[in-house]
Amino acid sequence: MKKSYHLCPRATKTATPENQADLSFIGGAGDSLWTTPENWESNTVPDNNSTGAAFNVDQTHVILDAATSALCQGFMLGMYGAANTGEFHGGTLDCTWLDIGRINANGGMGTFTVSGGTVTVQNILSIPNQLDSLVDPDNMGTGHVDLLGGSIECSSLLIGNRQVGQGGGIGTLRVTGGTLIVEGDCIDQIQGYIDAGYITSDEGRVLVLDYNATNSGKTTLVSYSGPLGQAQSPSPENSATEVYGILKLNWDVVPAATGYNLYFGTDSSAPSFAASIPATHPSFIPDPLDYNTTYYWRVDSLRNAEQVTGQLWSFTTQAAPVIEEVVPPVTDYCAMLSQEIQGKKHGFLAGNKTNYIGGFMPSWSQSEDETIGFTHPFHNDLRSRGYGMVQDSDTGYGHDLTGWEFYKETKVAYGTVIINGDHYENPVPTAMYWRPDYMVCEYSVGGVAIREEKFIARNDTACSIITSDEPVTIEFSGQSFYKENVTQSTTATCTLDIANNAVHVVEGGVNLVEPVRDDVRPGPIMYDGMSTIISASKPLEDFKNTTESTGQQLYSFTVSCDSAGLSLVWAMNDDSATAIGEAQVVLAAPKAELQAKTEYMNDLLNNQIPYFRCSDQDIVAVYYYLWALYLMYYIDLSDDLGEYFAHTQSAVNNFLGLHRYDSTFQSDVGAWIADKDYYAYGNVLTWKPLLEHANLENGTIPGDNLGPTWRSGSDLSGGLTRHVLSSWKIYEHSGDLNFLSEAYGFFRALMWNSTPGFWGYKYGAATCLSLMATELGYGQEEIDHWDEMVNRDGYENWLNNMWEKDGIEHYFGGTAGEPLHWTTFAYLAMDDFPQQWARDMVETWAMDSVDGFNAQGQMSTVAAKDWDQIPNKNFFITPDTNYFGLYGMYKSGIYDRANFLTLNHLKDYNMQWGVPCAPEAVNENYEFHGDQYSNFNVGKILLILEGMLGLSYSVTGSGGVFTLKETIPTEWSYMESYVPVTVDGQTKWTHVRVDRSEADGVVTKDLVVRSNYQRVLNLSPWLEGKRLSSGPADSTSTNSPDRVDYQYWGKGTHSIRIELTAD
Repeated sequence: MKKSYHLCPRATKTATPENQADLSFIGGAGDSLWTTPENWESNTVPDNNSTGAAFNVDQTHVILDAATSALCQGFMLGMYGAANTGEFHGGTLDCTWLDIGRINANGGMGTFTVSGGTVTVQNILSIPNQLDSLVDPDNMGTGHVDLLGGSIECSSLLIGNRQVGQGGGIGTLRVTGGTLIVEGDCIDQIQGYIDAGYITSDEGRVLVLDYNATNSGKTTLVSYSGPLGQAQSPSPENSATEVYGILKLNWDVVPAATGYNLYFGTDSSAPSFAASIPATHPSFIPDPLDYNTTYYWRVDSLRNAEQVTGQLWSFTTQAAPVIEEVVPPVTDYCAMLSQEIQGKKHGFLAGNKTNYIGGFMPSWSQSEDETIGFTHPFHNDLRSRGYGMVQDSDTGYGHDLTGWEFYKETKVAYGTVIINGDHYENPVPTAMYWRPDYMVCEYSVGGVAIREEKFIARNDTACSIITSDEPVTIEFSGQSFYKENVTQSTTATCTLDIANNAVHVVEGGVNLVEPVRDDVRPGPIMYDGMSTIISASKPLEDFKNTTESTGQQLYSFTVSCDSAGLSLVWAMNDDSATAIGEAQVVLAAPKAELQAKTEYMNDLLNNQIPYFRCSDQDIVAVYYYLWALYLMYYIDLSDDLGEYFAHTQSAVNNFLGLHRYDSTFQSDVGAWIADKDYYAYGNVLTWKPLLEHANLENGTIPGDNLGPTWRSGSDLSGGLTRHVLSSWKIYEHSGDLNFLSEAYGFFRALMWNSTPGFWGYKYGAATCLSLMATELGYGQEEIDHWDEMVNRDGYENWLNNMWEKDGIEHYFGGTAGEPLHWTTFAYLAMDDFPQQWARDMVETWAMDSVDGFNAQGQMSTVAAKDWDQIPNKNFFITPDTNYFGLYGMYKSGIYDRANFLTLNHLKDYNMQWGVPCAPEAVNENYEFHGDQYSNFNVGKILLILEGMLGLSYSVTGSGGVFTLKETIPTEWSYMESYVPVTVDGQTKWTHVRVDRSEADGVVTKDLVVRSNYQRVLNLSPWLEGKRLSSGPADSTSTNSPDRVDYQYWGKGTHSIRIELTAD
């Protein structure tokens, strides 16, 4: 097999130029000495770095003795067909380049022996330097150097690779004494030469190679024949104390060692084997260390089968920092999120299994206003996805493609106000205020002011507390479930339960159900046999009940109301006694129940999620609004079903239940909640029951939505690839091995034969699955399996094939003739997507408003030039487009554009009406489409937490790590967060804050972290494309113009300040 060896990174190989002032060595004096003028053309010895020494006369021999101080530009021995030899016995030789063999089409051969003195090559040492012009293999040139003593130091080294063309020729270097020194880290290159036999030594001698040990910042090669010694000069010093916990263990190079075995641990009698160390790098970096712990270590020197046991060294680390506990400021978030929504949105309230839609006002059609009483409370325990339940081999029991909005037919208690005999039917609120805990409706009816406070109590009973500034009578009317052309028959009954002051409706009947596409069948209605209870704090009077010809039950009753207040309640359960009992609990203390609901929601928003503040109050409002919806949608069926995981849902209007696609980001969001057992695990593990129905050949599950007994079927099959990354993040944030074991067992069974692609996330999934296998103690074969499954070795080829595919400039994964979709930007989230490609993509397509995806500062779903090819114009801008695309921009380092597009989207999409909204989509006219309480938006929380704030952390591994990688928008002066972290099973808070100011052309950034419980703290301020003019000196890396990175150990509280200036 042909081998090629590249120059070390610091050097770039180019053919050395022809020197216009070359002097030829002709050897005319007969003594072969460099210093004899008669040996040179024109009797002139080269004496400056602009004159080359050309050895192009065949069979000449040059000697540089101890008295010689030679200076030239190029030293070219064996030049252009000549065969020359040279000896260097001492003194100095200083040249710009050194060619031992300079080869053209005529060949050439040079042999150079160095036995003393110092040879300094400012640029490249070539053995030989074969030029591009060589075309005849029979004239392949050769070069050989014997290094017997002295030293040769060069900027870079090239030894011929036995091939025709530049960099070829036959080169050899024999080292039996002396030293070869090459600038930079050239370990791999020189070791490659040794392995190939290009560099040799004599029998009984060992070549010893190191970088940055013998000579700082340089690679050193020597030959050694003495006895193998013991490792010496440990760093940290033996018995050192107060040692910093992030460190590199160092020791002196042991002459003649071919490697080392390092032992490290806390057992003084037998530290554990830690690593085999190459002789070239006598150092070792352990994982971050424990506090106040004594570590023992030993380095054994190796030479082939020989081993010399090292001394036992020790050191003790610093004590743990004293951490000052902090907690976020307590805020009444329910009040903060209060918004007036009349004429903009319908009402929305959520319990666990009870939801409430107040009126019906999807943003595309205002079809029904809210009114006094209850318009659409409904029970949702996921027993059915729609109108009814039938058994199907593909979808189980309860799936329905047609009845997702069945709640519109649950008309329960529509109020008509009666004042002095006048009837005011279903009055419309003059104002309606939404908050996460309750709704307030204000009415002006016949000159009377009426106020409602509607909420869903903690026991899932809906309650409306109604007050009137003058006595009125309210007639409430409602009906059992019936939908024309859907309900085939109804067996509903309706009675007045006088003893319990309640209307009791028992639902029953048959509805048409479509469990799979184009297969409509009759089945029991979703509420079959369930009891609805409607009661009040005052007597129900004038009860009326009629039965329609269809069997549908209609009912009405009246209740008096005044300033003392009236409470109306609704409850639904399979057991009527349970429903009655729950209703009576709320009626006994409605104000207390409302207060309990407020306290519950405020507790979630204060104590479960990361606190966030910034300069822009709109962004803060959107952040908490999206969190409130996410938490309101949680459903927990474990009381009824045992081991059924709590999880969030997507939307109240048509996407109740957990959705496979939506939960890709909903699961990530759950990882940031304090109680991950309840609020995070279920978003991943709820999918486990579908494993028995999965396609294990392609790693997919049959459905995009599921309930306890149903799934949406094979027509909607897909993978859970992105869920793997969420699961690993949940584990990093929780450290819960039981969760990890359960999640890995599920993914292992599902994806062992195939990991679905999902916009390049399969590579990240493979990495996470390997990490899971490692953490859980699986063998190396299993750990390696996941990379093999995604063909990691073919990754570069795949990447290059996808880039500008079909000739689409600066686009990833396109197809000629097809519309350009937003999904190209999702690939940017891959860990090693080339940053320059990402920049080209974003500038060419994301920022272009004529042909690209820039829709008034937001990202559209399809490029503008292709929009006319899209039949459904309602999904012009969507939440998932902007989450996946913008998250990818943050991941790939396009921070300026990511901030610009994120802020535009949050303010124009989620604050379009001046109050936080969460629409399912925006259409081509920039109008809302779909429900405005859509949990489809929740991924944008991650754009704030992980994008702009740049937060990440792990409580696993060696004491954990916390990272603040800020990307504060240049419009903001500050942003801050308190992050809930798990410490010994308890929730603690870590406070982070970033301040930014600008004056006189200088940007100042202050990064502060307080109450950090992780051993490692990473701070990474964004440089904004500017120059770092001032900052701490202890940075670990500077990646200008992007970031400067700092890493600390044992810092409970730490801050840094940097200053930036324009170039």
